[in-house]
Amino acid sequence: MRITNRYMTNTLINSIQKNMGAIARSQEQLGSGSRLLRPSDDSNVMGQFLAIKSGLSYIEQYNRNIDDGLSYLDMSDVSMGTLGDILSRAAEYANQAANDTYNPDDRTAIAEQIDKMIDQVVDLANSTVGGKYIYAGTKNSNPPFQRDGDKIIYSGDTNEIRREVLAGTAYRIDSPGITVAGAPGVFGSGDDNGDGTYNVCDGAAVPAAGTGVFQALFDLRNTLYNNNTAGIQNSMGKLQQEMDALLGYRVQVGARANHFETLQGMLLDQELKLTE
Repeated sequence: MRITNRYMTNTLINSIQKNMGAIARSQEQLGSGSRLLRPSDDSNVMGQFLAIKSGLSYIEQYNRNIDDGLSYLDMSDVSMGTLGDILSRAAEYANQAANDTYNPDDRTAIAEQIDKMIDQVVDLANSTVGGKYIYAGTKNSNPPFQRDGDKIIYSGDTNEIRREVLAGTAYRIDSPGITVAGAPGVFGSGDDNGDGTYNVCDGAAVPAAGTGVFQALFDLRNTLYNNNTAGIQNSMGKLQQEMDALLGYRVQVGARANHFETLQGMLLDQELKLTE
């Protein structure tokens, strides 16, 4: 094979370009602080790196889900705390009204106060976080509870809100506004109207057979209007039952919040190790 001057020149130029490329790559590595700049640099190590990067991406998503869940749980706790205060105040009014020194006019005045409390409870039942109504199930873009005279109508659904916080593990972050079977939700039970809404209670009934916060308050209001001292005593018992049930839901919320905070700390440790 004859080696020409042109061949020798091309070989020299290619060697120079190769060395310049190596220098440029070294400078790029120094500038970025990274040894691996592209998959071809070291396929074995790059595979491990991409796996770590994928793990970090999952952790970021889990942390976002936990933050979202904690927002739901924190607002649930706040609204339940306020609801508990309202029920306690209603029980105090009932205890006062049960006194024989109160006359019908006094009890009517207290009944008006209880009626205003029902409106406050509707507002609490329509609590939001991030523009979502926390007691509406998955139909959470509109207020789920409406008061129509002496009736409470629920237009949300009974589906659970869940967030995946670990691989293949999703936990519920909401508390049921109402239920249609089993133990009542935070605000009671509902009867399906067949049109996407539920009747939570009919406050016109005296006394009503239904259960739930709204029903207990309507029953108390009605017995006060009717100057029914025996009914007032009975309503006091119903209010205590609702406060006990509410406490149970609030304990669940607190336990789940503690769980999420523990998971958040664990994910932070994993993130620091993977980042290193």
